[in-house]
Amino acid sequence: MDTATSPPRLRTRLPHVLATLYGIAIVYASLEPFHPWLPPQTSFFLFDFGSARWIRYDALLNVLSYVPFGFFVALLRRGVSPTRRIVHSVVIGAAMSFAMESLQMYVPPRVASPFDLAANIVGALGGGALATVLAYNQSTRDSIYGARTRLFLPGPLGDVGLALMLLWLVAQTNPGIPLFAVTFDNEVPTGPALIAAPPVHDDASTVAHENANIVVQAAGTGFQVLGVGLFAALLLRRRRHAGSIVVALIAGALLLKGIAAVVLLKPAMWQSWVKPGVLIGAAIGGALLAGAIALPRPVQVALCAIALLSALLAPVLAPESLSARAPLAIFDWHYGQLLNYNGLTRAALLVWPLLTAAWLFALAGRPSWGKPPDPG
Repeated sequence: MDTATSPPRLRTRLPHVLATLYGIAIVYASLEPFHPWLPPQTSFFLFDFGSARWIRYDALLNVLSYVPFGFFVALLRRGVSPTRRIVHSVVIGAAMSFAMESLQMYVPPRVASPFDLAANIVGALGGGALATVLAYNQSTRDSIYGARTRLFLPGPLGDVGLALMLLWLVAQTNPGIPLFAVTFDNEVPTGPALIAAPPVHDDASTVAHENANIVVQAAGTGFQVLGVGLFAALLLRRRRHAGSIVVALIAGALLLKGIAAVVLLKPAMWQSWVKPGVLIGAAIGGALLAGAIALPRPVQVALCAIALLSALLAPVLAPESLSARAPLAIFDWHYGQLLNYNGLTRAALLVWPLLTAAWLFALAGRPSWGKPPDPG
């Protein structure tokens, strides 16, 4: 498809970054809880066919979970034939799945299943086929490359920043974690009686404790809104696009979380992640963000790093939130993957501020960063 008359295209490493991040996510989701680590009772290469069961929902989820991985792998190399793209996706996806299923034999809470292996390979095949269609659709491909070149910082630094932005957006979908938070809400009611009639607090200390939680929640949310908004603004080539991109990012997070809440949560609980502290913090953070976008870029870098790390440290003021587990009673989902989903999204949100702080450090040390491209 590449011809001498085709317009020059951006050489991007975004598929490499996304494939790496998604591969790490697969490893985490496949091996969590990472203990106990015991020798397997069956052959390493044969899995446990006796206990393996075909479950329709498990098969569907295993297929879907490897579609993005196959998609990103198929885009790793440019100028290859459609057959080679798909073969790369299938071979690498099969190798990843085989490694994960084999290692699951050492973690008794997990089940190494040949059916999961087959479903993962089908998912990688589907993702590779989808990427191949996209790669050979010139109009779609040029539109994506054009938007990437026009809006965001060039080079590997811009690719990593885009991957981090997508990681945050996807991790925010967990409806058991309040909007712009990094931990589960341990105040979520978990029973019908609590849903129908919230308890009346007569104890002054209890009321004070709840007020303190609201303050901590508002602080964490405000820092997150400010930090995430500045991160999105710093990722752009031109300052004038900052407002629309930040609004689109926040609206996207709201939409994804709302859809996930409707799908995964019980009907009476799907709005439980909307809390007073979250709303107050989002309003304050949004007001601060509106002024911070006009600041010089070096100041934005420092303020963004401070805000994100402060959001990560805010739960320390309420230690119970750090140890709070996913409130499974609010979920209308009865499959084992729910635990993996909760663990993976929480881990992503906890590590994201640290990864972004490292990205900001690299950005600040880059000469002429953030300047608009030359007219020619």
